[in-house]
This record gives sequence, C-alpha cells and structure tokens, in this order.
Amino acid sequence: MKFNGFLLVIALLLFSCNEVTDNLLDEVIPEPDTLEVGIKNNTNYRFNRTEIISNNNTYVYQVIEPDAISNFIEMAFIYSEVELKIQTDDGYFSFSPSHYLEDTKVTKGLYYFEVNISNNQTVSITRKTF
Repeated sequence: MKFNGFLLVIALLLFSCNEVTDNLLDEVIPEPDTLEVGIKNNTNYRFNRTEIISNNNTYVYQVIEPDAISNFIEMAFIYSEVELKIQTDDGYFSFSPSHYLEDTKVTKGLYYFEVNISNNQTVSITRKTF
C-alpha cells in the first residue's frame, strides 16, 4: 500500500512539473497574436534573397546562411505550402504549389518553412511550427 501511495505522489509531482514547465515556456516564448513566418535553409546553398509570395504580397528575406533560420516576418495568412523564389550564387530556384488546401490555412502563430534542394535542383518545402 505504501508503494502505491509513493507512486501516486511521484505521478502527481511529474504532472505538476510538466504543467510548471509548460507555463514557463508560454511566458518565455508566448504565442504571438499575429502570424509570423520564417525560413529555415536546410541546404548547402547561401540564400542571397528569398521571397514568399502570399495573399498578393511579396515578402523578402535577405541572406540566409546554410542550416540557418531567417528573421520572422508578419503575414496575414499562409497555407501548408507557399510560392517561394530563391536566389543563390549558383542560380535561381523556385517552388510553386499546385493548389492550396483551405484546411491548412493559418492566421496566427510562429511558423517556418524548411527548404530543401535536391541533387536534381528540385525545391521542396515543409511548414513547421515551434
């Protein structure tokens, strides 16, 4: 019986610690009231200029080094995929989605697009959040 009581106390402490940790994280990294979007350069290329085209606007990111995350820019909304244009020292790359899924539209939060460029120069993107 003492062992069951001990397990109960441990379980409550772990739950309480998780709740405290979550609350601290929310205070340190609060969810923005707006939508902020960045780009993670997951390639060996240096992105000299990167553009996201969304909602009839062009959002420009300056230099993004390999394996780095850009600054974040406020936008009205994004979908799981966006139109993207990238200028590097070696050339230009682009990505254009074939369609936009309305159920993937977000208007609030902190998101970034992880950009990959394959050996055959094909750009792929993945939307992620913190």
